[in-house]
Amino acid sequence: MKPILTLGIIGGNGWLGSALGRSVLSSGLISPNQLVVTASREHNRYQDWPGVICVESADALLEVAEVVVVSVRPEQFSLLTLSLENRLVISLMAKVPIVALAAATGSNRIVRAMPNAAASVGRSYTPWCAMPGLSAEDCAFVQRLFSACGVSDEVEDESQIDYLTALTGSGPAFPALLADALIQHAITQGISPTVAQRGVLQTLSGASQLMLDENASPADMVARFLDYGGTTTEGLNAMLQHGFRDAVQEGMKAAYGAVKC
Repeated sequence: MKPILTLGIIGGNGWLGSALGRSVLSSGLISPNQLVVTASREHNRYQDWPGVICVESADALLEVAEVVVVSVRPEQFSLLTLSLENRLVISLMAKVPIVALAAATGSNRIVRAMPNAAASVGRSYTPWCAMPGLSAEDCAFVQRLFSACGVSDEVEDESQIDYLTALTGSGPAFPALLADALIQHAITQGISPTVAQRGVLQTLSGASQLMLDENASPADMVARFLDYGGTTTEGLNAMLQHGFRDAVQEGMKAAYGAVKC
């Protein structure tokens, strides 16, 4: 694959755009002078990489960027005028389909992707979908780009990106809700907030890593504890009887519904 001369991130000073930018710099995928971002000169998140080119407008970015990442809110995108013919365009926006991106940019090399907040610590899960006919070279670059900030998968079609925007795009939000419920209950039992938070967060982090290391499905892990017959079994049974799965599935329906609006 030929070297990428310049990667531009419109919205590269936002939380998601900057997480991606800093991850690709840390990984060595590109050098600082190969990254251009829209960012205020007074407030930017690339102080550790003084070679990064910070510009104040999308027009200035487009003068030099060969690959363009669009990381803005959908309503902000509708205000941009982007002429991106013959350039690889990677969208991190929800609710903006490939057909709309093609019409707005004039590009026939478009990818939709949805990282999450864990990109800032290199632990995102990023699904992505390419428009038909995207070259193998472009696809390889996209996979390398998102692998720099965690784990990434190419998915079959845009409908899967929409669903995964609601599921994995939530990042820490849904696990944080579970963590907060556990922490608050511990506090009511006299456990100090510091100990409760440390205990719950370490337990959730350790559980995720254990399932990854053992290549165990969560369903298998739950079944193992349900069969064990101990105190955890009692807790799991009570959660299930009080509609834990139903509550989670209703939450996913609501989130997915919001993505499709």
